[in-house]
Amino acid sequence: MRKLAYVWRIAFLLFFLVMKVSAQDITVTGNVSDLEKGSPLESVSIRVVGKSTATKTDARGNFTIKAAKGQVLLITSLGYETQRVGVKDDQKMIVRLKAESSELEDVVVVAMDQKRKPRELGYSTQQVKGAELQETQRDNFVNSLQGRVAGLTVNPTSGTVGASSQIVLRGFNSLSLSNQPLFVVDGVIMDNSSFDETSDGGRSVGLASDRPNRGSDYTNRISDLNPNDIENVTVLKGPEATALYGSQASSGAIVITTRKAKTSKLAVQYDNSFRVQVLNRFPPMFDGYTNGTNNQPSNIFRYFGPAYPSGTRLYDNIGAFFRNGKSQTHNLGVDFGIKKSIFRFSASYLKQEGVVPNNDQEKINLSLRNTTKIGKWIEITPSIAYTRTNTAKVLRSAGGYLIGLMQFPNTVDVSKFEDDGGNKLPLFSANANAEVDNPLWNVQNNRGRDQTDRLFTSLGINLNPTSWLSITGRFGYDTYKTIGYQNYHPQSFFVTTALRGSQDNFWNTYKGYNHTINATAKKTFGDFSVRAMAGTMWQDYRTEVYAVSGNNVADPNRTDSNNTAPNTRVRLLRNNYGEPNLRVIRQIAYFGELALSYKNLLFFNYSHRFESASTLPAANRNYNYPGLSLSAIMTDILPGLKKGGVLNYWKLRGSMANTARLNSAYSTQSVFVNNFGSANGPAYSYGFTNNNADLKPERQSTYEIGTEFKFFKNRLSVDATYYNTLTKGQIVENFRLSYATGFVLNTQNAASTRNEGVEIAIDYQVTQKKDFGWNVRLNFNKMWNAVVAFPPNVSEFYISDTWLYGNARASILGVGSPTTGIASYGYARNNAGQILINPSTGLPSSDNVFKLRGDRNPAFSLGIQNSFRYKNWRLSFLWDLKIGGDIFNATK
Repeated sequence: MRKLAYVWRIAFLLFFLVMKVSAQDITVTGNVSDLEKGSPLESVSIRVVGKSTATKTDARGNFTIKAAKGQVLLITSLGYETQRVGVKDDQKMIVRLKAESSELEDVVVVAMDQKRKPRELGYSTQQVKGAELQETQRDNFVNSLQGRVAGLTVNPTSGTVGASSQIVLRGFNSLSLSNQPLFVVDGVIMDNSSFDETSDGGRSVGLASDRPNRGSDYTNRISDLNPNDIENVTVLKGPEATALYGSQASSGAIVITTRKAKTSKLAVQYDNSFRVQVLNRFPPMFDGYTNGTNNQPSNIFRYFGPAYPSGTRLYDNIGAFFRNGKSQTHNLGVDFGIKKSIFRFSASYLKQEGVVPNNDQEKINLSLRNTTKIGKWIEITPSIAYTRTNTAKVLRSAGGYLIGLMQFPNTVDVSKFEDDGGNKLPLFSANANAEVDNPLWNVQNNRGRDQTDRLFTSLGINLNPTSWLSITGRFGYDTYKTIGYQNYHPQSFFVTTALRGSQDNFWNTYKGYNHTINATAKKTFGDFSVRAMAGTMWQDYRTEVYAVSGNNVADPNRTDSNNTAPNTRVRLLRNNYGEPNLRVIRQIAYFGELALSYKNLLFFNYSHRFESASTLPAANRNYNYPGLSLSAIMTDILPGLKKGGVLNYWKLRGSMANTARLNSAYSTQSVFVNNFGSANGPAYSYGFTNNNADLKPERQSTYEIGTEFKFFKNRLSVDATYYNTLTKGQIVENFRLSYATGFVLNTQNAASTRNEGVEIAIDYQVTQKKDFGWNVRLNFNKMWNAVVAFPPNVSEFYISDTWLYGNARASILGVGSPTTGIASYGYARNNAGQILINPSTGLPSSDNVFKLRGDRNPAFSLGIQNSFRYKNWRLSFLWDLKIGGDIFNATK
């Protein structure tokens, strides 16, 4: 009996031991994708039923979670039917989620960090996933947007490393103010300015030398944002979409949502990229003639002399100058946390060598973001990001290095640019300063550098005390400091012999704070839903600059500000008294929004903003403007349209809004400057800019109408929009009147313009299988513009920075002119229209008359994107075409 009892005890223990082993957790891996499309689904929630264990899928739809056999995983995603899957073994789990409706809609982040379904919106928006931007491996993510959004134009200022990029939505609505959109990151405004070398006679922020923005380039500061931290980008194109953001978003807004932690479990991601950039397309050239003019030899940089003798050795100076560019990027991401507080840490390192020698950049990004839930209805999302950018720069120059190389005599080896003593080797003149610099000598000796350290912090607070009321706050502080210099060698063509070189040094500090606080209430009454929102915004931006410029460089290899002769040094106006030159802008606003919907098929939205800005005179400082929109889901109103399975979604929308655009800081008052022309030392007199004490904000009225279609179970999507913008009271800065006014440049509300356009976005899923997918996107844009009112006493308005070379510049020549026109001299012609030839040179004669000769606005632009997916591999091709009678440009 004892033995039998002993056996039973052992069996009992073994039974529970087996049960315990069977209940142990195993690592479950899986993949979640769309049932119909086959495309992977990101951020799908996977939770063990009855447990707190949870995770989310990554960009490829993959997930990993701990669970025991027999337990159930609850798989949920917005817009998809919830699915329960039992854990059977440790084999990879394949999950296909079915869409809840035929017109699946993602949530769109719009103004004030609000989340809306696309069917609610009465205006045009487009989204770009962060994964698409990261795949391009561009160091400035703005360049990755080109061709991906209809109506969006990106213009890099040059091909050098660290070059800035201009981004414009729906064309140029202002003649002299900024046309760039507002950038909002996690609900907080982030600065995207670029350093301005022009200091308006030394009174503004800029360089003490007060030179035009031509010689050197400065990165637009939104490029400090780590592309790998971007979850998605929403482009709000028109004032109707951005009315709540106010005057600073009159040119649209780029709303960026950053990546947050997806799990409290430790998860590490790492990726890298190595890129080689090779220049392989050059304009065709004929190298058969020597330097000279009209078949006569001459010591000039022109190729119109006699033909080269047979056997003359010619050098490939273009190949000797440009190098293969190289870059490497390393990205690290770490998710971790404790219960309801999760963190994401990211780090990125970029090192880039440009195709132009001595043009390099290093960039470090560090960020930490947190999401913490406190109790049942409080959530906070603090974040901090640090960026250091160090750029070795070369002179941008008006003509560019390629033009300089084509002008350089090809019988001379460009790589031999100095003698044994390190002096510049001239070609045609004994005076080194009198001759155009050898391009290789230029990049070796005219050197520049800037280093920027930036800290961007934000805090989001979400309060949801009841099911119908939410209160949100977004607080952000953005600061950076840039230290830089530009050195011109004593023997450079850019300076005279008497100057013996020159050098600029500057210290630029930016501090910006902004916050937005709003409350939103939602209620449903039968078939009607109501949403009301009210809030306030405060902005305070301060820029401080110290700058010094001097001549008579002591050592071309030094870069400190003591490198120039003390008696030649010039400082910005306030710097002479130990204070920085300032630019301070403050703005306060109150806003409200009312939204009504009927049966989730008719949507009406009205918003109003009241704003006050420090840049305007007190009498004109307060202004307000409304915005409204309407959208209707026609396939829900007329369900018979869905019969036949061809059309499954049709939406009509329309919107209109008034917005304002503000003047530059301190453009309402003329100021005294120190005039060093006096024999008895500095005297004080007005500068050469006549500012206006009665400026009013530009007023912009816009309306748009659009429609959206989805066919064949969402395989084909079409979004078409027409927009029309009238801008009155244009603030025209720096236009020229008679010098009898006592000033050179003037400022006033002086013009009106109209800008129109058509946008079409098409998305076609050619095929979506389990292992293979092919998607095609087309983004078409055509826009046209004209000046509709202009002062009759102003013959021409142009921005002097655009007058780069010869006699061509961006100009406005009165009513009817396009806002993107190019004016220049033309050919002299006889009565028969034939071009007249100068007999002494054999070249066409000039008529010496400024007229509109072209338009830099293309006839239309078209972005074509092909995306292929094979299992977990992705391949994408993007063509961006700008085609017109005056412009043809294609990038791949």
